[in-house]
Amino acid sequence: MTCAARPAGFTIIEMLVAITLMALMGVVCWRGLTFVSTQRAGIAQETLELSRMFTAFAQIERDVAERLPDVAAPARATTPELPLALTVLAVGEGSELDVLRMLEEPNGASRVVPVHYERTAAGLLRRTPGGEVLVLPRVARLKIRIHAGGFWIEPGREQAVRPVARATALEISLEDENGLRYVKLLAL
Repeated sequence: MTCAARPAGFTIIEMLVAITLMALMGVVCWRGLTFVSTQRAGIAQETLELSRMFTAFAQIERDVAERLPDVAAPARATTPELPLALTVLAVGEGSELDVLRMLEEPNGASRVVPVHYERTAAGLLRRTPGGEVLVLPRVARLKIRIHAGGFWIEPGREQAVRPVARATALEISLEDENGLRYVKLLAL
């Protein structure tokens, strides 16, 4: 008895099963790539927003650090705990910050520049005599608290205890339009 030799190759059914499995794997991989690209775009946007936030906090920190020393500052009506070159104003549910900043000229001389931070409809605005700059867009609220004598003081609010010590820190809180809150502590 002799057996008929089977021709070499794959049957049509085997080919259809292989093509179907490859198509299914292609769809899964395509969905995975779409997810990765969507996440990458979201991460890039978040990175940009955080970079802007860090830049805004760094600018405020630099202005506060380069403020006019108390011995050179003019007498101003300010919170007694704060250095004379700083003023925190209560505005509605938020705050505004005034800083008298010492600015060095290229010729070596220095001058006093008033810097004012406020929240506007566009975002956090930094105003100087030279103009105004939108430091951070889409800020819904700017809130500043003063740390003095172991207590946190909120300007414009009645305080049960009024510390006699000088301020040691400022807490600057920025809230965006989504309700996310970012806080920076500045040592004075």
